[in-house]
Amino acid sequence: MSQHIPPLSDVDLRQLRIFRSVVENGGFTHAQEELGIARSTISAQMAALETRLGLTLCRRGRSGFALTEHGQKVYAETIKCFAALDSFRSEVGVMRGRLVGELRIGAVDAVVGNPRCAIHAAIAAFNRQVPDVHVTLLVVSPNQIENALLNRQMEIAIVPNQPMNAAVHLQQLFHEEQNLYCGAQHPLFTADARQLTLERIAEQAHARRGYAIATGYSSLFAQTPIATAYSMEGLAHLILSGRYVSFLPKHYAGQWVSAGKMRALRPDLLSFKIALCLAHFPVSTLSEIARVFRNHLIEAHRPKVAEPA
Repeated sequence: MSQHIPPLSDVDLRQLRIFRSVVENGGFTHAQEELGIARSTISAQMAALETRLGLTLCRRGRSGFALTEHGQKVYAETIKCFAALDSFRSEVGVMRGRLVGELRIGAVDAVVGNPRCAIHAAIAAFNRQVPDVHVTLLVVSPNQIENALLNRQMEIAIVPNQPMNAAVHLQQLFHEEQNLYCGAQHPLFTADARQLTLERIAEQAHARRGYAIATGYSSLFAQTPIATAYSMEGLAHLILSGRYVSFLPKHYAGQWVSAGKMRALRPDLLSFKIALCLAHFPVSTLSEIARVFRNHLIEAHRPKVAEPA
């Protein structure tokens, strides 16, 4: 006969918060930095939670940290639990005339240097309006953001315009220009512009992004990609190695172009723009906190002057 589990206590909630942090940080080591407690304390609290639930939630060893099947299900329910608690706090705050709680935002990497990006301005305006709300900003790859939205790990995200779950609403905020780059050690870095034909570029070893994105140049290269990265920083490392060519945002690659470490290859022919979009579930399903931040994001990106070229 199954054992009855008593109602959750403050101790249970604390242990579940630790569990959530361990999962989202990929193990105990990084979780202790976020939680500000010793690794031994985290280990003890996790063991106590497993005993309390009567389930093995994760496996730890030389192969690294991994959730068990039960752990995955408990994590999903933990997210729902804290989302419900945050919603309760938020709604009570609304009734009292003051918003409190947590806002979890997701964003892809390497957008902060884009002159069209005003996420920082939206955060500033949001904080001035609701200073008691704790903001958690997660920088992850687009495919991770989609899963996080679906699992309610975040309510608002900024992602490239790409196919997503039909329930996710996308609204364009700004765009970024992308060019094809090679590193200083690459054979094409010193090639004469007249020698940089599309045919020659198509022969080069290239690195791809580990998530779907519409570039318009998927059929450019003659061979399949021989390297993969899930972030702009990862692609930059591959390009700087001199062994691969790949696409990067123009504003992001600019630092290495100026330093003579990268070169754009035929930007007159191989340049394209990607829309960066606000992503969330239908507005009616968002918390009041998320709706307030959404409005600030839209306002911050509303055209006020001509965009830079």
